[in-house]
Amino acid sequence: MINILVASDDTGRLTQIARLVADCGNYRVTRAAGRPSQIEHRTDGLDAFDVLMVDGASLDAAELAAIERMCRLHMGLTCMLVTADASQHTLLDAMRAGVRDVLAWPLEVHALTDALQRAAAQSTRRDSGDTRIVSFMSCKGGSGTTFVASNVAYEIAETFKRRVLLIDLNQQFGDAAFLVSDETPPSTLPQLCTQLERLDGAFLDASVARVSDTFHVLAGAGDPVKAAEMREDALEWILGVAAPRYDFVIFDVGLSLNPVSMVALDRSDQMELVLLPTMPHVRAGRRLQEILMSLGYPLDRLRLIVNRNARASERTRSALEEVLGMRATDVIPDDPATVLESVNQGHPISRLARNCTVARALQGCAKQLVDGEMRAGHGAPRTEPLVARLFGRGAAPKLKSM
Repeated sequence: MINILVASDDTGRLTQIARLVADCGNYRVTRAAGRPSQIEHRTDGLDAFDVLMVDGASLDAAELAAIERMCRLHMGLTCMLVTADASQHTLLDAMRAGVRDVLAWPLEVHALTDALQRAAAQSTRRDSGDTRIVSFMSCKGGSGTTFVASNVAYEIAETFKRRVLLIDLNQQFGDAAFLVSDETPPSTLPQLCTQLERLDGAFLDASVARVSDTFHVLAGAGDPVKAAEMREDALEWILGVAAPRYDFVIFDVGLSLNPVSMVALDRSDQMELVLLPTMPHVRAGRRLQEILMSLGYPLDRLRLIVNRNARASERTRSALEEVLGMRATDVIPDDPATVLESVNQGHPISRLARNCTVARALQGCAKQLVDGEMRAGHGAPRTEPLVARLFGRGAAPKLKSM
């Protein structure tokens, strides 16, 4: 999979180009709002990308000079130009600046596909395998979403020897890092969002909490006010730089459905709904499922995890599965004493009691994710803005009677 950066100062064209690129194959697409002269200041972060596709709607000599500098400094970056001006003069200027392909606007799918295939064949990157992206979320507080997400991420890294990044996207006092580590994280996601110009592989490595050599955590916002200042384009850039470095990126989304969390959901191969076997979760879980599906997320990307299951809750669990119309892929038993010890000590539960029932259930969940298949069209951003998607939703179906 090649990593593609699409740049434009026109948000409408930016989204349209990104969607067309994603439709051409299994590519990881990142959008950057701005001209080449603005993008070039993001320093070595550009080394994370294989292709830079520039919208040339407002191209001038200064922007061509910026493209030339980026091509010279980032030798592994293949530059493409999208322009409605197909004159010989424009083509010559673009080629002198280091542009490999000039594509006519409006984009023709066949020409775009051929250009991307050429770029993939020319890519010198050898470590850019497919990255699995999984989001964990819930509909109510107290579901244990953070505990499940952080411990499953740990099991993928330690048991199955994958490189895993856990991103705490919980915007209400995010504390995922403290469930698996007793050390203070060197940086947080909101802090990283304000330093995009410095963000490259080395800066990212210095910003994550290292639980182990293969398991890193990008800590969430301890301050909800700071969390509210995060922008979706910043998260998209961070994900574009980080994803090629890991086998798995795990998001702890929490309860929020907003433009920032939807960047994670749009790029997720799977969305794990962590629910409790209680009647409030039956109703709220169904509502969450309806909202996700009406926002364009297909049912086959949703997975149900039943947390804190006990023998006395089997009837409610069956009702939950019936109302949602999906079987639980993972059932995590209720063991409050062991879980509380893990949370209080700030260590993954399998470090304290590897053979306890909760640890074994989490290991099974990790195995399903490792063995699962990546969805087609991975990494494709949605074209519609959040408001359009929300107001375009159909009427919610009624709950099934029990």
